[in-house]
Amino acid sequence: MAATAPLAVCCPTCWKWSELKSSTICKRCGSPLVLPDGRRVDHARDGTAPTAVAWNAPTVSLAPLTVGTDWIAIARWITMAYAALQILGIFAIALLVPSITIPVQDPNTGTIVDQTLNLRPFLALVAFVAIIFYAVIVWLTKYGVARAIVLVVVVLEALAAVSRISTETSTAVVATIVSLICDAGFAYVLVMSFVSHPRPAPANTGAGPALSIAAAPPPPPPAPPPLVPFPPPQ
Repeated sequence: MAATAPLAVCCPTCWKWSELKSSTICKRCGSPLVLPDGRRVDHARDGTAPTAVAWNAPTVSLAPLTVGTDWIAIARWITMAYAALQILGIFAIALLVPSITIPVQDPNTGTIVDQTLNLRPFLALVAFVAIIFYAVIVWLTKYGVARAIVLVVVVLEALAAVSRISTETSTAVVATIVSLICDAGFAYVLVMSFVSHPRPAPANTGAGPALSIAAAPPPPPPAPPPLVPFPPPQ
């Protein structure tokens, strides 16, 4: 006698198939198991009328595919990285230099006394303003006018750095050169955001040559008619 194939059931939440055993719920999440025809296992066993089951099936994105580099997204990431470095620098200053001492003249006696100023509240306010400012810049990067303004600012900063490089010390010159390299890379990304744009992918990108489908073979010829038997001998 042939063996009966095990009955498969599915969890509508985990979207996992398993063999039906004694349990009617999923061992992972506790959801009621469902038969291939859509009925719940517990309902099928006790004869309850079937009810609709919400399937948590994987979704497929129907957005059109594009090819090419998204330079606007790269410009946004560079802006966010630069903003993060600036804000981390502000916090580092607040940790390393929490206060400063400045000489102040006493208006009553006219003597000069040292007064300590706490910089952390001021630096916290500067960091908060910087976060809002760079968040607005990142949001405006999707507009071409904003990217053009940022490009002009980057170019002007680079020209100013080049003009003062001859009066700086050797350590400052190295820092200025690194800054100019970063500015040149950011300017290149901004220029490419105007020149190159992602475009829809062609129908058969990377799919190779289309395979030709062989035509179906012709039907077999009809069977020959039966042979006429020979007449009996006289």
